[in-house]
Amino acid sequence: MDSLSLFLGPSGENKKLFEQLSKIVFNSTIDSRIQYNKSEPSIFENDYFESDNYKKSKGLIIENTKSICNYIKESTQFSSLKYQAHMIEDSLIPGFIGTIANLYYNSNNCTPQVSCKSSFIEYAFSNDLCRMVGFDTNKTPDYYNSSKTITLIEKTKREIETVYPFAHITNGGSVSNIEACWSGYWVKFIPVAIKNALLNEDDLNDSKQLKITFPDGKTIKPLIECSNWELSNLNGDLSVKLPYQISLECNLPIENVFEIIKNYHPTSLGAYQFFTENEINQPIFLIPSSAHYCFKKAVSLTGLGSKNIKSIFIESNGRMNINDLKRYIKHSIENQIPIVTIVSVLGTTQEYAVDNIDEIVSIRNQVRRDFNFNFDIHVDAAFGGYSLSCIRDNYQLENPLDNQSLFQNNIGCEDNESNDCETFDPELIISSYVKKQLNACKYADTITLDGHKSGYLPFSNSTICFRNSKYKDILTFSRVYVAGGNKNIPNCGVFGIEGSRPGHSSVAGYLTNSIIRPSKTGYGKLLKRCILNAKLFYISLLIKFNGNNDIKVVTIGNNPPNDVLNYLKSEIIDSETGKIKPLNQIASNKTLLQILSNYGPDLNGVCFGFNFVSPSTGELNNDYQKYVELNKIIIDRFDYVNGPSTDLVIGHTFLNDSYGDEFISNFLFSNELKLNIPRYNKISIPLLRSSTMSPFMGETSEGSYIDIMLNILLKEITKIINSKEI
Repeated sequence: MDSLSLFLGPSGENKKLFEQLSKIVFNSTIDSRIQYNKSEPSIFENDYFESDNYKKSKGLIIENTKSICNYIKESTQFSSLKYQAHMIEDSLIPGFIGTIANLYYNSNNCTPQVSCKSSFIEYAFSNDLCRMVGFDTNKTPDYYNSSKTITLIEKTKREIETVYPFAHITNGGSVSNIEACWSGYWVKFIPVAIKNALLNEDDLNDSKQLKITFPDGKTIKPLIECSNWELSNLNGDLSVKLPYQISLECNLPIENVFEIIKNYHPTSLGAYQFFTENEINQPIFLIPSSAHYCFKKAVSLTGLGSKNIKSIFIESNGRMNINDLKRYIKHSIENQIPIVTIVSVLGTTQEYAVDNIDEIVSIRNQVRRDFNFNFDIHVDAAFGGYSLSCIRDNYQLENPLDNQSLFQNNIGCEDNESNDCETFDPELIISSYVKKQLNACKYADTITLDGHKSGYLPFSNSTICFRNSKYKDILTFSRVYVAGGNKNIPNCGVFGIEGSRPGHSSVAGYLTNSIIRPSKTGYGKLLKRCILNAKLFYISLLIKFNGNNDIKVVTIGNNPPNDVLNYLKSEIIDSETGKIKPLNQIASNKTLLQILSNYGPDLNGVCFGFNFVSPSTGELNNDYQKYVELNKIIIDRFDYVNGPSTDLVIGHTFLNDSYGDEFISNFLFSNELKLNIPRYNKISIPLLRSSTMSPFMGETSEGSYIDIMLNILLKEITKIINSKEI
């Protein structure tokens, strides 16, 4: 697959393909309506389209359509190379076409009854993403992929015996993250609710001797003899299968078991009554300070309150401070404070950093073994999740359950290209650290993936993936039922926060995945370029501004030592032109890629600022307030509000004391800022942030667009400094 062919292009250069596909979609839609409705009478009279009323209405429709199109022409063009701000880019043509194709059907993926085909597509698309994450889909029971009829007892036994994933689309990463926190919270206290139900409900008498295994894998004890603290720390996989065990032992439908349990659960009692009556301390969530603001919404919406979020400090490279995390865990164990979920971020919004997911998994294994203490792990991979494709070999795309021959042998195309940019292994440009984190994602309980970010899909397209499908069961407020003929497709509307959801998101994602697989030779081709270009931009900033220049760059990331920087300069910069060498030449040097992978940002974006050498002293500015003034002016200069005439758009952020004293101190010290520093609780560090979302910015007809960016930055910042605005 030629990955460039998937884009419409900044100037619509690939418009002929887009027009051809749009025509196919339109003709298919009209044909579908004709075939479906051919026995029905028409709502239009034969001469209606020649009537004055129709012509007037037609004129108004055309006029207003032109007006709105002319109005939105002034929108920021995210397909433009000069847009280097937020985590958004031109969508892939299959994403556009899939969206348009299903918009005509206006399907609602709440239930197959009002979505028909798009619910089947969502199930296949979601499973495809679960496999990209590394979740095991091979254990999915056959009643989800065949029309086989089984008894409820057989189904219950299989649910007890197997762990398989489940995922569904949401309208955005915030919704996915909120749902992950919600499910983790409700799952955690299922065992406490079961204990109270066993003690009070005659219908559950046959399960009163139910025994459970503690997280250490050794301790076995009757559930009703366990303390509420012990029950609050069972493994999630055990917690969610307990209702099924009770269903089997008591010969009750699983829906009835959940109805009984919920009478003793926060679902019905609310947080205050549940924790007060059960004498359990208010549980907490541990979340890095760099995490998205939606997590405060999430914990507030659960009823626990945002004060029960404990923010973990950040290291100088933008990653979670593991020592601070350990301190909170130790305090929680000693004081019997339940931890619901620890959130780690795969690609932070501000720094593009990747948290230590592997260490969190290791810590959980240790506290399970040593203290019978447990918590869920959620990975917010809204931005960086599709980077998992960079470590995945090709695999077969799953067909919709009602059409197993839709796409045949679709496992992705093997490379037969001579272009090194196309063929180099994506793992070469990903640091060994980040690869560890990508490989650790399969141990998370939940993970958020945003297709409308690094999946290059139109909004709204996010997915929440559960490693264990049974996590969703506690979330429903109605009896779980399935629909869609004899195919057992779950009704996602009863599980998620959202009931109604547009079907076009799943069609857009599925069509795209059928063409460009979430693997090394699919999405990996796009994202390896983005990561490479981000690292080239980062290193080029250091070379351009930290040589014999009066402007100095400030970065959040991993800077190379001088000897490595000199090597990178010799391999990246053409000594004659001073420009970045052709990307194909850089990509052909495996040694260079491996060295480069360990420096700069973790993923495809750069967080940076600028300082200056004082003309009067010849020394680097050490006044914090002057640093702030300079960067605020730079931020205004490159802000998107300047409109279509702007030459470069770069985003920005302000980092504050929530990152911790260590982060603030390291930033100030490493950048020699000593004067006029406010109290840390008043500090707000302005920085630029550039999301490197265009895969082909290093391969334009005029070379690397990074050179153009650097020249604009140098020219404009020099102008600002010389104007004595600071």
